[in-house]
Amino acid sequence: MKFKRSLIFLLVFSLLTTVLSVLASAMPGDIDGNGEITSLDYMMLKRHVLDTYEIDDELLADADVNADGSVDAQDYMMLKRHVLGTYTIGEKPSDPAYTNVARGKSYTRTVLYPNNSNPTYPDEGGMSMTDGEISPDDARYGNTTFAGFNKNSDDYKAKGYAHITVNLGENHLLDQFTAYIGSVGLGAGIDAPEVIWAYLSADGETWYNAGALDFSDTDKVNTLEATLKLDSALSATYVQFRFLGNGNWIFVSEVEAYGIPSETVTPYPESKDQKSFLFVGNSATYYFNIPLKLMYIAESAGVDIDVEVCCVGSAYLEYFADETSTTHGIPFREHLAKKNFDYVVLQDNSGADYEDSKPAIDILKPLIDANGAEMLLYKRYSSNDDPAQRLDSAYRHEVNYTKLAETFGVEKVAPGADAFLICTEKYPEINLYHTDNSHHGEKEGAYLLACTMAVEFLGIDLDEVTYTGGLDEATVKALKECATLACTEGYDYPQDN
Repeated sequence: MKFKRSLIFLLVFSLLTTVLSVLASAMPGDIDGNGEITSLDYMMLKRHVLDTYEIDDELLADADVNADGSVDAQDYMMLKRHVLGTYTIGEKPSDPAYTNVARGKSYTRTVLYPNNSNPTYPDEGGMSMTDGEISPDDARYGNTTFAGFNKNSDDYKAKGYAHITVNLGENHLLDQFTAYIGSVGLGAGIDAPEVIWAYLSADGETWYNAGALDFSDTDKVNTLEATLKLDSALSATYVQFRFLGNGNWIFVSEVEAYGIPSETVTPYPESKDQKSFLFVGNSATYYFNIPLKLMYIAESAGVDIDVEVCCVGSAYLEYFADETSTTHGIPFREHLAKKNFDYVVLQDNSGADYEDSKPAIDILKPLIDANGAEMLLYKRYSSNDDPAQRLDSAYRHEVNYTKLAETFGVEKVAPGADAFLICTEKYPEINLYHTDNSHHGEKEGAYLLACTMAVEFLGIDLDEVTYTGGLDEATVKALKECATLACTEGYDYPQDN
């Protein structure tokens, strides 16, 4: 009997060994050994990479999809793409050149904290966002895999978004971009970004918008994975991830870019219908990046535009007219020399009257005409921090911009001042101003101004706009109504009566 039991044991052990051997040698990506690669394999590998599950040693060989000797996020992304049908395992797994080429690369990023002081949540060692360490799903705000971006930093307010710009060192062909980000489960004030974009550049100066990353494919609460997969690869030496926030903090654990080195630099696709804008002014334009919000609004309505900003805090238009100014006039002329714009939008300082603005535009308009662009005006809102004085201040802007439009034959003037006054009277519960009580706020104020530009400059029907700027449905409806009224009827200034 002992002999029979021993024989049975040996047979079972031999059979088990054979099964494990078959499983281990099935195919790269077929982790459970059922003969095909499915979502179950994807989930096993995903949990293994996130350290919430451990794949048996016998099966690790098939989990190493790209056969580089380690099981990591690169294998997981290749397997995920295979399951989604955007990549076929077997096409590139033996080519070690196709990897996350951002891994270990240096980068620059938005200054993290208000007033550009020392950050509370640091980017440890300046490499934590390309070091391959991805935050676990049970992470909290103190987890060192994250770096935090506060939306009240001067850098964020100036650009309207946080950014991480990775220098790949040489040209690559890239087809996928991934960011691992924090969400509401991390702690108070932290939320997933409203939008994440991947921008590409050959020189780190001129950028191409490759598209938005999608983070709907997740069941996580604390950390999310956002991915953009291109239909065809694009070349770049620099990759910039832009994060448009929701909460006060944006937390980023890791950014990735997948591709191969390439000596061939391919031009970026051009849209024949795309309209390009150059915005010239000061913080009444660039604060929380109104032009960027205009681009999002236009895109959601099916209108393709590109925006560039040449704005400096507290600037007057006369500063840009000065051809010797290294911070104003020279950069403005460099923008015009770089490309032909369809539109150039001018906005003067809140202290400027017609006598201040006209001499500056006398110099600027011939430069704009020579570029082939149409000059537009943005009639700014009142920045007076005393609400009782805002009507008089707005009326002064009304007089100035109306007279400028008549003098220079400008057909389109975005009535920001009108929109602010209409909204303040119709919906006093909506606060359009930032905490400094003089600039427009990040959400309501910036969204209203961008909607006003969308109607006036592009003729967009706001009913077709799906972009909400992170606002609730009722607020969006009210702001769209006020923007439309400002552009179609204008504000009834009592001084005109």
